[in-house]
Amino acid sequence: MNQNLNIDGALIREAQIGQAGRDLHQIQYLTVNESFSLAKLIGNRKVKPPSGKQEYRFREVLLNKVKQYWIKGVLEKSLYTKSLIDLGLEERLDAVKRPSSIVQEITNESGQILPEGKSISEVFNQMGKGRTLLILGEPGAGKTITLLKLAQELIARTEKDLSQPIPVVLNLSSWGNKQQTITDWLIEELNSTYQVSKALAKVWIEDQQLLLLLDGLDEVKIERRESCIQAINQFMQEHGLIEIVVTSRIRDYEALSTRLELQGAICIQSLTFQQVKQYLDRAGEQLEAVKTLLQEDTTLQELAKSPLTLSVMTLAYKGKKLEDLPNAGSKEERRKHLFDAYIERMFKRRKYEPKYSKVEAMRWLIWLAQQMFHKSQTVFLIERIQPTWLSNGFQKILYQFLNNLFIVIISGLIGNFISKSINGVYLGVITGLVTACLSTTEIKPVETLRWSWQEARKFLKDGLLRGLPLGLIVGLVFKLVTARFDLQTGLGLGLVYGLIGGLILGLLGGLRGPEINIRTIPNQGIWNSARNAGIMGLISGFLGLIGGLIGGQIFAKSGWLQLGLVFGLVFGLVFGGGQASLQHFTLRLILYTKNCIPRNYVRFLDYATEHIFVQKVGGSYIFIHRMLLEHFAQMEPVFIQPSSQLIHQSTDRNNALTEVNSTNNFKRGTPSQTQVEKNIVCTNCSRTNPANFNFCTKCGTRLNQPLSRG
Repeated sequence: MNQNLNIDGALIREAQIGQAGRDLHQIQYLTVNESFSLAKLIGNRKVKPPSGKQEYRFREVLLNKVKQYWIKGVLEKSLYTKSLIDLGLEERLDAVKRPSSIVQEITNESGQILPEGKSISEVFNQMGKGRTLLILGEPGAGKTITLLKLAQELIARTEKDLSQPIPVVLNLSSWGNKQQTITDWLIEELNSTYQVSKALAKVWIEDQQLLLLLDGLDEVKIERRESCIQAINQFMQEHGLIEIVVTSRIRDYEALSTRLELQGAICIQSLTFQQVKQYLDRAGEQLEAVKTLLQEDTTLQELAKSPLTLSVMTLAYKGKKLEDLPNAGSKEERRKHLFDAYIERMFKRRKYEPKYSKVEAMRWLIWLAQQMFHKSQTVFLIERIQPTWLSNGFQKILYQFLNNLFIVIISGLIGNFISKSINGVYLGVITGLVTACLSTTEIKPVETLRWSWQEARKFLKDGLLRGLPLGLIVGLVFKLVTARFDLQTGLGLGLVYGLIGGLILGLLGGLRGPEINIRTIPNQGIWNSARNAGIMGLISGFLGLIGGLIGGQIFAKSGWLQLGLVFGLVFGLVFGGGQASLQHFTLRLILYTKNCIPRNYVRFLDYATEHIFVQKVGGSYIFIHRMLLEHFAQMEPVFIQPSSQLIHQSTDRNNALTEVNSTNNFKRGTPSQTQVEKNIVCTNCSRTNPANFNFCTKCGTRLNQPLSRG
């Protein structure tokens, strides 16, 4: 193709762009309207191969993490993987912005149906080097599963040749929280999701060693989606050889005015009526009622076109009679009814005595879903809970007050235990007060410890600048509260301890985690912080002993050895990870007293995993699908009265759920009763419905009035 290119003002006529140009992302970063340096263009063409056994080991660890998290943890455990129907694919080249620098248009027409049986891997591989692809589809159409199927193929390829780009799956929902550049966001996500050090993540991005599989553009907050697309386009112009795949709900994407500058786009087709029928036939006689209703119910047919809702339907309506199924109402009302029925069925699927009452579990699941939805989170880590999850200003003030109070109390107890004197208590309390004032609201776990002289040198200067005035303040306050020291001695104490504090801060700054850490258990970040706080407390305590010994010799005062130990130990414990542990404990305590979370969160989340509400992925949890998260998030919270008595759950002869405590007195914001209401009458069609249903099983009308009890 003949093309005029303006590069740094120089006109290059008759530039020949052949197959090499097409391989380089269709030369998308070569635009007539944008000027850039030839050096940058040449630099972008160079992809550094991995060097040394250690880097190959890092790549192998990251690859295994992606495989364990997303393939083993999500894809192979998804609702409809075992009976996955081959999804039809349609080319949608009009959904992406074609490079304006290419004069010759590609002849493929948008909307072309790809041959039956053609997989996403074949589509992607045919694009050549620098491949970029957009995957569109309706909610529940299988976008994430399609992306993970592609990831599975790419992981298998890279396992055979570790010099190939590493496929990493990330969710775009978190990008809008800070509106960073894609590079900065990738560094943070690789660090938090896969525990890759920020330094290594930066190198891999700059050397274009990653293949990015970015799920859920539609999960970015609506007011920030345009900016997200612009950020992705900018990133691709700067990193021309990184291969990218992005997924999005089609209607959310089409509503935007900005388009992704990608090489291609496909849309996942809805299931045909014949595919749905074949799927239900394989399920056997348990779904005869669904198959019968499906023949004449067009709304149900529309719902069944989604692989997700079809899978949910087979679980929720299994064994149901025809008269028990709703046959009226809008598509949205019927979908809500379907998910309500699914939730009800999942609560009843276990034979043994449940660990929690249904009311408790529903309240905690609704609260979690609402928080994740409003914070644009898809993956939930217990250690990622932040004070912003508190519901009002009073709770946030209470959190800060209790956190500082705990620091001061613990510091005072340490001072009393070590020095056995009131001066030790004073120093512990004062040090705790000062460090509490310097603490940040955000919880930042200190997960790993690895020494780096290069990093330590950078932080030592800052540590001394902060430590000296901090120490002088401690010394001055210590002089004011005790008559033992004169002003000169108090300031001397502050000077010595300020130096020690600066050294400790510099030491902490020099600590870095391994290049890739392995997180396998829930809340591992907080447990690691608590452990590291102990280690740093001992190291800082030793430095404090040295400072106390020097100060005692200079000022000829006794007791400085113990005071130095107190200062160093408290300082190291707080800034070495103890602060994050205390903050997390305080936050969990407030949320527990407000009945937003259970006391043992891991146990409850494992219970939710058993009932197929969430999936456990390494040390994190995700809802089985975004649509279920959204369904929970739209539900009204279930209010229950905190009680010290254990609530039991049982089923009566009519298979109706009953909930009683040890005194047969269960409260849910209503007068005492021995059993939860069983039946609700629909005011529209007079159908009798289970009390825990939100919509009528016949007409889809919202239910709100109980008909009778037990």
